[in-house]
Amino acid sequence: MELSETDWGILDLCSDNRETRKNIAAALDKSPNYISKELSKLSEMGLLEQPGPAENSGMHVTTEKGEFVLSKQEKYERRQSELFGELVESAVELSRELSAEADEEVTPSDIVVVTEQAHDLLQKLENHSGISPREAADRIGMNLYATQGILYELYFFDLLDRAVTSEGEIYDLTARGRRLLDQPAQTTVKDANRTWNMITSKDRSEPSFEE
Repeated sequence: MELSETDWGILDLCSDNRETRKNIAAALDKSPNYISKELSKLSEMGLLEQPGPAENSGMHVTTEKGEFVLSKQEKYERRQSELFGELVESAVELSRELSAEADEEVTPSDIVVVTEQAHDLLQKLENHSGISPREAADRIGMNLYATQGILYELYFFDLLDRAVTSEGEIYDLTARGRRLLDQPAQTTVKDANRTWNMITSKDRSEPSFEE
């Protein structure tokens, strides 16, 4: 999910109000033609929509997905842009699945983890602090590149804090991460999110982490 500084500006403007192409262009000091291209791109990505009642109203607002992306702006890194997009899509999809089971809507912001690897690593970090990507890789027996992606997922979902030191990146559990670890142990990603969101479901057919 490649997003430019202009894209973030558009999302921010359309989060607060219904905005037209001309208003956005003026606010961001860009040409209307350029803004048109960016609006089309963001709409195709599912981050913007044109509200009714008239079709093609010329006004633009952020979608639920767009609001979620905007809430994760500080987590966005160009080097992880593809993974950022995958995590957004997974959170949106899982929130919709859980909403169908729950009494109240589950939003993408309510999702805490989307892969078994991230859930497994989080549990292995429970009693450790100030861990480096290399140390994390050794704990789960994966290569450094793959581990960095898993750490990014935990950082994306606010389960780990990240600091950059003279020795490189260092990760620590957040209060949210510790709260997740304090939950009863679950065997699937969906069950971990069900418990987090206090959803009781009869469906326990997902494969376990061990499988």
